[in-house]
Amino acid sequence: PPELQARYTDVEYLDSGGFARVFKAKRKSDGKTVAVKIPISLDEATGKSFLKEIKAWEELKHENIVRLYDMNIMPIPYFEMEYVENKILEELKKPIGVEKAAKIVFDIAEGLKYAHGKGIIHRDLKPQNVLLTKDLTPKITDWGLSKVLAESKTSSIASFTPLYAAPEQISPNQFGGWPDNRTDVYGLGVIFYELVTGKLPFSGESIVEVSNAIMNEELMKPSKINPEAKEVEQIITKCLEKKREDRYQTAEELQNALFDYNKKSLKESRSKDDLTKSRILSADRVMLAVKLKDLTEVLKSLSILKDYARPEEKAKVENLIELIEMHVKEGVGMDEELVNRIKILVYEVQMK
Repeated sequence: PPELQARYTDVEYLDSGGFARVFKAKRKSDGKTVAVKIPISLDEATGKSFLKEIKAWEELKHENIVRLYDMNIMPIPYFEMEYVENKILEELKKPIGVEKAAKIVFDIAEGLKYAHGKGIIHRDLKPQNVLLTKDLTPKITDWGLSKVLAESKTSSIASFTPLYAAPEQISPNQFGGWPDNRTDVYGLGVIFYELVTGKLPFSGESIVEVSNAIMNEELMKPSKINPEAKEVEQIITKCLEKKREDRYQTAEELQNALFDYNKKSLKESRSKDDLTKSRILSADRVMLAVKLKDLTEVLKSLSILKDYARPEEKAKVENLIELIEMHVKEGVGMDEELVNRIKILVYEVQMK
């Protein structure tokens, strides 16, 4: 739009959704490439609360959440975000391998855990709202705007996407009240189901049929569609329980279940002497333990990873083990420098 041309150069139209157009652009101030999202239309009620509500997103600074750099309602409503170069999760060809899916879901849960810790829930998790970097690191986007629209009495745009909605979003009175963090757990369960089966857990020809299926129909187990999904079936079905109290109560509970799945898979691959798979899974286990901030598990995982490291890497692993053992002994947690050293080492071993 001409109102923003003074701010940006090299503008490229990317896409449009139900309520906004997205552009890739360079800021004239510093040359940084960003994504600029501009709502197609905003009613008066939404416009008044736009800045207030979107402010919550600005506070979310995490590697699994798209950064919001700037926003304003003048000269026109817009917000400027981190540009993620690769693709959105929706574009990923599905089904994908169970282990890859579990890793993506774990990292999305990592972003949710951070947001929930700040009292912020997303309420519209779906593949279109998850961007992927080149190494398939997920980044959740579109925080806050759905909440604005939900509070706008005159808006015609739904505050959630029916195919990915939890029962309590469709019928709060029947399913225990308004959405909370467990609603995001449900949405992530739908994404997990779709990643490993290529299908949605509930569908229909209309919103009424979809809503009825979500509230009343029994879930088809993912293993009936993809037998390999049997390994994570219990995790997925627990995410998709109709009653919130029967789901994982936090994103971290879901992460712990995924960590246990990784450990089981690693044990099986080691017993079969599958060196390639074991190397990948052991590296994943280290990073999962780091994100869970479990130093004891980090130590165990590094000890396993050492079996798959080259001689020059083994020395680095041993040094890290000694350093972490010192942290444990002194009651010191993981600082950013230690986490970065672990990340670099894991990357080196994975690239073997």
